Amino acid sequence: MFLDVVLAIAVAGPVPLQAAPAASISPADEVIVVERIVAVVDRAVVLQSEVDAVVEQIEQAMPIPAGVDKDAVRRERRAQIVDTLIAEKLIEAEVRKLRIDVTDAEVDRALAALMRENNLTDDSLAMALGRQGMTLIEFKEQKKKELTKMKIVQLKVRSRVSVTDEDVKTAKKQQDRSASLAGFSKVRARHILWLVPQGQDGESQKKKALDARVRLEQGADFAEVAAVESEDPGSKARGGDLGVFGRGEMVPEFERAAFESPVGKVVGPVRTAFGWHVIRVEEQVKADAGDADKALDELRNRLFSKELETQFEQYLDELRRDAFIEKRI
Repeated sequence: MFLDVVLAIAVAGPVPLQAAPAASISPADEVIVVERIVAVVDRAVVLQSEVDAVVEQIEQAMPIPAGVDKDAVRRERRAQIVDTLIAEKLIEAEVRKLRIDVTDAEVDRALAALMRENNLTDDSLAMALGRQGMTLIEFKEQKKKELTKMKIVQLKVRSRVSVTDEDVKTAKKQQDRSASLAGFSKVRARHILWLVPQGQDGESQKKKALDARVRLEQGADFAEVAAVESEDPGSKARGGDLGVFGRGEMVPEFERAAFESPVGKVVGPVRTAFGWHVIRVEEQVKADAGDADKALDELRNRLFSKELETQFEQYLDELRRDAFIEKRI
C-alpha cells in the first residue's frame, strides 16, 4: 500500500553525488542544512522532504488511533516510507534503462476511461480533485506514473505469473465455505461519502456524517440525503446506490462494514482513505448458479492480480540486491 501511495507522488529525478569543494569554516560561521539525505540509491538520493510529504499524506488517510504509542507508530511508518521511496528510485532507474515512455495521449485515454466508469464530467472531476487538494495536472502526473508501473509489470513481471485451474478450484472452495457460513456472497448497498481533503483531520466531515446518521435513523430517506450531501460523484445522482458487489471489490474498511451489517441498518461513520462514509445494505445476495462462469473468471482475475503483486515485490527485491543502497536514518 505504501508503494502505491509513493508511486502517486511526483519527485525529483536522480541527483548526482558530488563532493563539495573544501572550504575553511570558522567557529563563528553559521552552517545551514538546506536538505537532509536519508538514503542513497546508486546515484540517486531520498530526501527528508520526500519522506515528510508522504508521512503527511499517510497520516491524513490513516490517522493514528487514540491510546497507542504515536511516536512508535510514526517511526515504523517512516521506516516503511523510506523503504518504498528507495523502491521508487530503483523503478525510476529501470524506466530509464528500459527506455519506457508514457505519452500524453495514453494518459488522456486512461483519464477518459476513468471518467466514463465513474460517470464524471469535467466539472465534477475538478471538484473531486479540489477536495483532495489536487490539480488536474498533478492527477495526470499520478496517472502517468501508474501507467509507467503497468508497462514495467508487462515487460518484467507478467511472464512470471501463473494461475492454474487447480488454484482457482481451491480458492473457489474456500470462497464457497465463507459464503455458506454467511448465507450470502454479495451485497447491494448505498452510501454517503464526505471527502476529507488533503491537510484536514476530517473531524468536521465526521460530524456531518454523524448528524446524517441520526436523521436517517429518525426516518429520513437515504437516497434523498445522499443526493444532497454525498460527495461521491459516481453514486450521488443515484441516491448513493453502489449496486451489487462482492468481496475484494471495495477498500477493506468499507467491505468489512458492508458485509458485517444487517440489511436495512444504517452503519457508520466508517473511515477510509477517501473520507467518512455512512452505509446501508439494501440486500444480501446469494450466488446465482447462472453466474458461475462469470464468478470463476472474476476469481481467476483476482488471484492473478494478487500473484502479480507478489511477483512485483520479488522483482523489487532483485533490484535491491543489485543496487548500492545506504540508509542514513
